[in-house]
Amino acid sequence: ELLMNAMSGGVEGTKLDHMVVAVICGGPTRERGISLNSARSLLDHIKSDKADVLTYYMDTNTRTYQLSNAQLYSNTPSDFDFKLAKDGKVEPFETPEALVDHLKTCVDIVFPMIHGEWGEDGRLQELLEQEEIPFVGSSAATCKKAFD
Repeated sequence: ELLMNAMSGGVEGTKLDHMVVAVICGGPTRERGISLNSARSLLDHIKSDKADVLTYYMDTNTRTYQLSNAQLYSNTPSDFDFKLAKDGKVEPFETPEALVDHLKTCVDIVFPMIHGEWGEDGRLQELLEQEEIPFVGSSAATCKKAFD
């Protein structure tokens, strides 16, 4: 429903027949497992012929990897960072800023699914706002005020 709302122009800056959606999960804290499960749940429900969904996973060092659905569903949170670093097939975005620079060239809207640091604290949202990339959720300022 949220995706369809965005496509109809209900999310500021969007009104498209086809969208590219980014889902960002993981993060540097122990809550990355919860975030990974949240992203999987979202992907289970967001499938649409009107959207391409790109999934990104931030590791404990804030490097971010673009994942295939097979990668997202084949790993557990406890071994995810290890498998990605060891695999070497996917080059990471070395910083959150590098990820956002990439996103501004290829996505229409972002679902920040990171729990804890870099997600709930508003830092990722702040980077997205600076580049005027639409995203789902609260503003950076609101996240910063509410983060505990």
